[in-house]
Amino acid sequence: MSKISGRIGKEMVESTFEESNITFTRKKFNKKIENIWFVYFQRVSKTLKSCDAIFFNGTDLVEFVVEQKEIENIIDTISYPCYIGGMDPLPWKKMRKTAEKNNWTIEDWQHVLEDEESAEDSESDADWVPDSCSECSDEDSEQESDEEPSAKRHKRS
Repeated sequence: MSKISGRIGKEMVESTFEESNITFTRKKFNKKIENIWFVYFQRVSKTLKSCDAIFFNGTDLVEFVVEQKEIENIIDTISYPCYIGGMDPLPWKKMRKTAEKNNWTIEDWQHVLEDEESAEDSESDADWVPDSCSECSDEDSEQESDEEPSAKRHKRS
């Protein structure tokens, strides 16, 4: 059982991890989320001290703000899948509406989150793709065709 401090909204809480459950405690406040499907870390960046850990069990979604140094502690403690996103938060409200409308299962959520990760990877890889040679030669030939050869130019009388 591991305890990590963070906040939910403006309230400081302490989390306790047990198997696939998490309990958030603050003075007389006690909230338990059972059978968690996954945790998704967002707003992850070297320039920020904290990030959001989104815990979801199919119905309840809790945004738990923790210091980024706690990511590894959480990953080492949990037994359910975890995903690490980038700086931009996902549109959770829209995704939940879509999930409810289409009766998403845990596999559907995992498919969407894995696609999100691979989309981020492919975008970063796209920055490194050089222009193809055919594009270069097309640009060169376009520039040459814009200029008329001097032999065709003549003075009209």
